Amino acid sequence: MPPKKPTLSQLEKRVTRRGGGGSGAELKEKMVASVIPPPMEEVLEFAKTQPYLTPYTVAEKFGIRISIAKQVLRGLAERGYVRLVCGDKRLKIYEPVKEALKEVAAEKKKEKARAKKKK
Repeated sequence: MPPKKPTLSQLEKRVTRRGGGGSGAELKEKMVASVIPPPMEEVLEFAKTQPYLTPYTVAEKFGIRISIAKQVLRGLAERGYVRLVCGDKRLKIYEPVKEALKEVAAEKKKEKARAKKKK
């Protein structure tokens, strides 16, 4: 036995729920929000104070998505500022490299001294 045909009011409700064809239905535009990662200087300053870094800690600190935090940590690992301690596909734990972070701090001090000399 075939299913019953829907009534006119049931058809009208289906059309308005789907947002198509109805007189009162408006089409919503999908917008893609651009994501701006935090400045590397701020992430490095945060890394100095932490014994370890995970994507979750970085995402919580800077208010970004975990996928962006993963990209940031991967970039820092490529530059040698953090080192992958352990991890699998889902979770990676990074350790800040103290020597590299000290070099960054020394470079910042030199830049500040140069800026003061120019003034």
